[in-house]
Amino acid sequence: MYRQLKLAGKIACSNAGDLRLPYKLIYALTYRCQLRCVMCGIWKRAPSEELSLEEITEFFRFSNAFSWINLTGGEIFLRKDLLQIFEAIHTHCRSLFLLNFPTNGYETDTIVHTVQELTRSFRFPKVLVTVSLDGPRELHDRIRGVPGAWDRAVETYDRLRRFRSSRFDVYCGMTLQSGNADAFAEMVQAVQERIGAVHFRDFHVNIAHTSKHYYGNAEQGTPAEKLLLPAQLRTIEELRRSGSPGPVQFLERTYQNLAADFLQTGRMPLPCQALAASCFMDPAGTLYPCSIYDAPIGSIKDHAYKLAELWRSGPRRALRQEIRKGNCPHCWTPCEAYQSILANLLPSLARYRS
Repeated sequence: MYRQLKLAGKIACSNAGDLRLPYKLIYALTYRCQLRCVMCGIWKRAPSEELSLEEITEFFRFSNAFSWINLTGGEIFLRKDLLQIFEAIHTHCRSLFLLNFPTNGYETDTIVHTVQELTRSFRFPKVLVTVSLDGPRELHDRIRGVPGAWDRAVETYDRLRRFRSSRFDVYCGMTLQSGNADAFAEMVQAVQERIGAVHFRDFHVNIAHTSKHYYGNAEQGTPAEKLLLPAQLRTIEELRRSGSPGPVQFLERTYQNLAADFLQTGRMPLPCQALAASCFMDPAGTLYPCSIYDAPIGSIKDHAYKLAELWRSGPRRALRQEIRKGNCPHCWTPCEAYQSILANLLPSLARYRS
């Protein structure tokens, strides 16, 4: 309860102004990936530098005020030291309330074993896992570029949901793009036929983006998703509407409501919290405002693995001012959108209730 209240306090303070340190870290552990997704270029990258386990431990020893850590990739389960990374976070981040991460679900046995050990060995208050699914079987495999990817992802989701508890939950995550925008209901039906009872609420959605420094797909130009009709998002939101309200449902519904505005205007519909409540760190330890804005601030290696030193730096302050003015690429990814929703609670609540 203490950690939850501490996070709530930081969220409340973010509604009044910038925080002294971010409460959320988005950290790409690796750019390695087995899949060949059409909307992402991460898998095309040459092998890149990654912080070692010792360096990661040192970072969390000095930079441990986070209440929310989002680990991402690539595919994080390709790191053989993932359980040791979880241990470093658990040992040093004593205020952490929420740990979440996505997976492509391909290495089912490894993922299930690792998550089972994670929930058994470490008492994180809340762990959320998202298994990526982008449509029914043939469509998903075509988007993900590897035959059999759908069957493995669905099996991973099915086995992980058996661990559900007050501390652990798992969802399926769909990246909406021009090729699958009309396939949401068909995807849910296909999963239900494969593994039994599922609900539309078990499936989260986000919008495909381009990013030079993260997705490595900037050459794709303006995403075709800009042309999607907001009506398609409204249809998905209606299918997912029923059920008891809660923090996850609030964020999801508000995100989808405001996604329509983003698709129509190309601008973030709420003031962004990048470099205020949150930041993005790549596998080599370079800090960025977020996963979209290609504006490196510096490396934690050059600052004795202390995020606070980088946070006090001139480049971080200058970039934060640019973001305040709206001088950034603009996006609406859940990684950045959720803390912006939470920093604008009154308008977000009004939108949620509409």
